[in-house]
Amino acid sequence: MALSYHELTYNQHKDPKAQRQQFLVICLIMAVLVVHSALNAGILAPLSITRDVFPGGEFVFKLMTNDYVASFGAVRTISSDLGIDENGVQQPRDGVDFLYTVFLDDPSIVPGGKTRFASGALLQKGDGGMRSRLLEANKSIPPDVHGTQSKNTRYEVAKLPKVTAAVAQHPFTDGVWSALLMKYKIVPAFKKHAKHHNTRDEIIISTCSETENMCTFYMPLSKVDKFYVGKPTAAEYAKRFDKDMGFLEKIGIDTAAFSTRKIPGVDLSNVWRGSKKALGLKDFSKGKEEL
Repeated sequence: MALSYHELTYNQHKDPKAQRQQFLVICLIMAVLVVHSALNAGILAPLSITRDVFPGGEFVFKLMTNDYVASFGAVRTISSDLGIDENGVQQPRDGVDFLYTVFLDDPSIVPGGKTRFASGALLQKGDGGMRSRLLEANKSIPPDVHGTQSKNTRYEVAKLPKVTAAVAQHPFTDGVWSALLMKYKIVPAFKKHAKHHNTRDEIIISTCSETENMCTFYMPLSKVDKFYVGKPTAAEYAKRFDKDMGFLEKIGIDTAAFSTRKIPGVDLSNVWRGSKKALGLKDFSKGKEEL
């Protein structure tokens, strides 16, 4: 916005004081908009965790290995495949209590970009047509392709049990703030709740309503192994990575990927190894195999 403002006023009379005041007004407006969006996303909203029942059912899902903020895009892809997004059928169906994301890993022990989540449709009796529609989308995706994007990831099927769960609701705007609050506010709150109640595995499940601007989060309190949809548990998966991750890996920077980048005349792997040694960072080249 500041750049556009200066372009528009390039040929106008220069008055440093007036320009400074105008620039401050623009910055103030931008700050107000940022604060407004954060408040709408629930940055100050209380998070009360209670007990309820997770309904269970047949789960047709896409398993992704990515940062948890990418789960919002995966849900939109599934909505599109079902034809229930804003460009789909005439009467779109809200995703709440229908489209779910199961977060499998603990971001504090799995490096950024390597956490796993399964986004999909939780089907009940009478939803067989939707199951067929989702699996039909697999025909356009080769079986041996493991895409980094949700559109290039095949659907799988698993059964999720009906169990008692810790439950909380939180405002939702389907934007950046919602993604950040989910990762840095909601997940830590459930981890604290699990520790307080001596729950070892902390799988968190979300379902969100765009019409009500609200997400419901579940943390199963029994049969937790069934929610790994046939994949390694969080503890087993975390063993693939160094226990003592460096600071950069904890905040989501893949240092191993950086060291493999190519610049003519420069060996970045040597540069990076030397930099890590000088800074005392851990070597994080192990455990990079995919699922």
